This record gives sequence, structure tokens and C-alpha cells, in this order.
Amino acid sequence: PHGEEEEEEEDEDEDGLPIVRNEDGEVEYAPQPAPYDSAELAEVQSLLRGEDTADDASRWKPLALPPPPQGGGARRVPAPLLGDLLYVAGVLRAFGRQLGLGEVRVDALDAALGGGATTALAMRLHVSLLRLLFEPSAALARSHPAFCHALRNLSALTWAEALAEALLRLADGQATAELALAVRGLRSGEYHTLPPERRVLAARLLAERAAEHPSLRASLERRAEWYEAHDWAWEPAMLLGRLQCWPPHRLLRWEPLGRDRHGRVYWLLDGSLWVQRRDASATDEAADPSLSGGRPGAGVPGVATVRYGGADLQAVAAALSAAAGPVCERRVHFTLRRLLRGGELGEARRAAEEAA
Repeated sequence: PHGEEEEEEEDEDEDGLPIVRNEDGEVEYAPQPAPYDSAELAEVQSLLRGEDTADDASRWKPLALPPPPQGGGARRVPAPLLGDLLYVAGVLRAFGRQLGLGEVRVDALDAALGGGATTALAMRLHVSLLRLLFEPSAALARSHPAFCHALRNLSALTWAEALAEALLRLADGQATAELALAVRGLRSGEYHTLPPERRVLAARLLAERAAEHPSLRASLERRAEWYEAHDWAWEPAMLLGRLQCWPPHRLLRWEPLGRDRHGRVYWLLDGSLWVQRRDASATDEAADPSLSGGRPGAGVPGVATVRYGGADLQAVAAALSAAAGPVCERRVHFTLRRLLRGGELGEARRAAEEAA
């Protein structure tokens, strides 16, 4: 009946999750329809159920990805720090609504942490994280009056001073030499005069602590409840490339496209493909991001990250196809190929360029 349809008009809660209100005014999560049909589900069954055998392995061809772009695809932040940039971007995008930052583009973050000027995003992200992590309480006012005053009056003039004190408190007496230099630089000069390595270090530390904050963990728990309201399978939706197009605040976690036989992990962000690889000196345990919760750029020894965009994406897809390798690689190729053919990656890249 028409009246019932009006009662169940879809809305969003504070986390941006779809909800409906019943006739009693009670809020219920509104599940989304399955993002695939029966034909598409049938198409991916062999990949979902596939397992590799010793005979399969004997037929695999070597997987050689195309040479990474010059500088590993880095723009402002140095190439060795791309994994950390990716991690910070992942946290800020996942909780952009809760932090009041909106959708953070990786190129804007790259400019904030590696550029030659203090950007508006640099100030906004640090102010937001400082407000999340520190409460200017009466106890703090007694023990650290200058820090508390800066927190209560965060502005373009005071946030760098507050950041310096926050880094020391987060280090809890175990500040590294680089972190100590970052604090010294913030106290004696402008934020943008810090080398990118120290700006990334500071942002990484704040992002890690923010990801553990009870309010953001509670947000993830609410997303998990919304996920449970759905009666369709999520893995096929990921394999078909559908969830990669969802807004970050509706994703329970940022999932990679997958891994290859060498342990390299493939991530999509803003129309670019980020590949985390390990060098010959890294142990399997240290190089596997799954051992750190699947977080991109876990900061462990031996892990490097490169960025592919534009025509390089087609070259990566061609390399995966030619290798005809294990199921894990065929899954990555399947999803990447669908997103390239469907135009989603091109649209994401254009949106990122327009935002920049």
C-alpha cells in the first residue's frame, strides 16, 4: 500500500548507512539489493571454488609485472613512503564522515604530506585527529596547560604547536630519533618545512591511534550490524568489482583486489592500482601484510609499494592474463579487467583529477 511505502522511505544515519523507519518510528537498517544477478553469480563460481593443484603449477608461466612508473609512481611523497601514504589515506577515507573530512583524495593527501606548502587539508586532517585523540580536560589543563590551551583554541596559528606536543604524548617516552626531529621542527619552524619523511611519520602515528579509538571502532561495529542485515554473499560482489565502487564509509574494511603467487598485494584507490611487493631480503612473515590485519603499508621491513595508473593498468592486466597463474592471480585479473572494461577506474581517476 502507498502508505506503507511512505513509512519505509530510505534515509541515512549519522554514519551514512541506509536506514528506514517503521510505522512506530523505530530505525532499522535498510539492506541494499544484491549487486549482481544470477548469471553473474554463475560466472564467478569457478573462481570462487577454484583450488590449485600441483599439475596446475607446472603449467603456470612466470608472472612479470611491467616496470613500475618512474619513481615507483610517487609524486611528492618519496617512493619508500608510498605504503605509509596508502595507509593514512585508507584510515582517513574510511572515517572521513566521522572526522568531518569528507572524501580524502590520495593526491591531495600526497600534496599535504609531501608538497612545498602547508595545504588546507594538512591543517584540517591534523586538527580533526587531534580533537579525536585528545580531550582538553581539567586534568590536562593542570598537567600540561600550554598543550590544553592549544587544543581548546586549535587554529591555523596553534595546530602545529599542539601537534608537536601530541606526538610526544603518543610516543609515550619512546620517541624515535626521527620523531624527535619532527617535534623539534614543528616547534622551531613552519609545518611545510618538515621533510616529507617526518610529516608522513607524524600522520601515520596519528592515523594508527585514530583507527584504535573507541568512537571509530564503534562506527565499524555499526557497519558490521548493517552488513549482517544483507542476505547475499559479499565475496562475489567483491570479485565482480561492485563493492570497489561503494563509498568508503559503507565498507566494513578496505579489501585488496587480492594477492599473487609472490605475495604481492593489489589495492585500488582513486583510479590507480597500488601493488605492494617484497624484496629478496624480506622474510615471508615480515612481508605479508595479512599478518598486520591486512592493512596497506604496514611499515614492516622489505615491503615496498608502487603505483600504476593510466595505460600502465592495462599492462598489469595483460601480464596477469598472460601468466595464466594460480587462482589468486586469476581473481585479481578478473576484477581488474571488469573494472577497466566497465570504465569505473577511468571515472574514479577523472574524479580524483578534478578534485585535485
